[in-house]
Amino acid sequence: MKKIPYGLSDFVAIQTENMYFVDKTKYIAKLEDAGNYLMFLRPRRFGKSLYLAILDAYYSIEYKDQFDILFKDTYIGANPTKEANSYYSLKFDFSSVSLEDVEYSFTNTVELKVNSFIKRYKLPIEIKKHPKETLKNIMDYFVEHQDKKLYILIDEYDHFANRLLLENFQGYKNTVSTKTAFYKEFFTILKSGAGGNHAPIKRMFITGVTPMIMSDVTSGFNIVENISINSNFNEMVGFNEQEVKELLTHYKVPLTLMPLLKEWYNNYLFSKQAKNEVFNSDMVFYFVKQYKIVNQLPDNLIDDNVRANYSTLRNIIYTNKKLNGNFETLKTLIGGDSIKLREIKSDFGGLEFTNEDNFKSLLFYLGLVTIDKGGINTLLKIPNETIKRIDIEFLKDSLELEQAFNLNINTLGDLLEEFALKGDIEAFKYLANQIKNNTSLRDYINNEQTIKSMFLAYLSLISYYTIKSELELNKGFADIFVKPLNPYVKYFALIEFKFYRKKDKTSNTIDNLIQKATEQLNKYEQDELVTEHIKNNKILVKLILIFEDYELVEIKEV
Repeated sequence: MKKIPYGLSDFVAIQTENMYFVDKTKYIAKLEDAGNYLMFLRPRRFGKSLYLAILDAYYSIEYKDQFDILFKDTYIGANPTKEANSYYSLKFDFSSVSLEDVEYSFTNTVELKVNSFIKRYKLPIEIKKHPKETLKNIMDYFVEHQDKKLYILIDEYDHFANRLLLENFQGYKNTVSTKTAFYKEFFTILKSGAGGNHAPIKRMFITGVTPMIMSDVTSGFNIVENISINSNFNEMVGFNEQEVKELLTHYKVPLTLMPLLKEWYNNYLFSKQAKNEVFNSDMVFYFVKQYKIVNQLPDNLIDDNVRANYSTLRNIIYTNKKLNGNFETLKTLIGGDSIKLREIKSDFGGLEFTNEDNFKSLLFYLGLVTIDKGGINTLLKIPNETIKRIDIEFLKDSLELEQAFNLNINTLGDLLEEFALKGDIEAFKYLANQIKNNTSLRDYINNEQTIKSMFLAYLSLISYYTIKSELELNKGFADIFVKPLNPYVKYFALIEFKFYRKKDKTSNTIDNLIQKATEQLNKYEQDELVTEHIKNNKILVKLILIFEDYELVEIKEV
């Protein structure tokens, strides 16, 4: 059985040390046809770095003698292009650039890469004191030696700059957008190497997460084509469903777990024209590795390494010491609704990312939302349970920072345990009362969706259940389905919310709402997604929660 290459981006090691490899090499020829200077964006931990390592091994003359070993049993091994092993490959990786002294760290990173490139290929190029001068010397050398071709690979081009944008705005401007910005100067040098007759740089491939940084340095570098939302490359990284099934089969993980993996790690769509949804590859490898340790579901289905850096990302919705309009977008998503966007923007700068449309596009590039469906507009949704819980923690942290809502999670957890084992519904009363009693929260309760979002958010923080919103059940849409996740859970729930305004109340308002909610719950109960848990000896609790404005006035078990 092959070793699991979780978190590994060393293609040579994967191919020579008996590790599992999902063959994506058919895209190499497609990349050649797409253009000479390309940018490819995906959320973090999706396999971009591994793909750069594949390109390096395929194109570099260094690996020519190892081609048959490295590309054995791959598509490109059987169908090589004319350009295989014909380049001198100069690869930069900016993921390690530190923010403590960002210019020094960046300069040092470039210096290490250009110096090692010269030594790697034993080239007669003078190493200068400053790496930008050495980089210029490299360009001059390949202009003079047109029989030699240079391929530039840049991994995580925006990693440090994105962090800088959210932590030190002025530092970001000094880095990428001023006339003397050192990062802009770096790309200006590369641009000069990719233009004109006898251009030394024949190909370039850049990976990152967002287009913001490239947009801000665009006056110094405007030659790359962004292929990120091109449907031809939707599955170039990540896994499709068949690839995941083959992976599970290899490691003898039951295929009956596929629905769980789909729910937690799947549903990414990176083009409106793409047909197949994509799994996050690192999430899948994490699950398989954890499952094989004890041959059962891991206690934690979320890999800590995919959690966003909330201390910096919080700045997206928390500016000037208050929650901004983007908080409403996040709240809508957590409530189970899609958000509308005229188009996913491929060119917007970091200096304008809080603009509503830019913010929605940014969420897409970060992987916090994905394409739901396309049409005249694009609808975006949260892709899976892992990202939903990350978004929920994001919302929770922001509310606490605002001092708008701070609930005792341990108390809620204890009460949900009583529900899980005994069917006690006190947990739902407790959460409703906390919403009522936290007067600071009232500024954010501007519609019914807010209350439901709060229930979704805080119920999801407890690991006994998967909390589903607006789930289609028996040709209707349940407000909340409290779905069993922990095998020891005995009780599960369907919850229907009803709201009315105090000023609109009549003598039979509550009775009418209860009747309507009861009919809906009885209908949802007949769906196979619910009855399968009943067949497994779980006990269904059907709850109606009626609110007068933001205050719970009735909770009824049907």
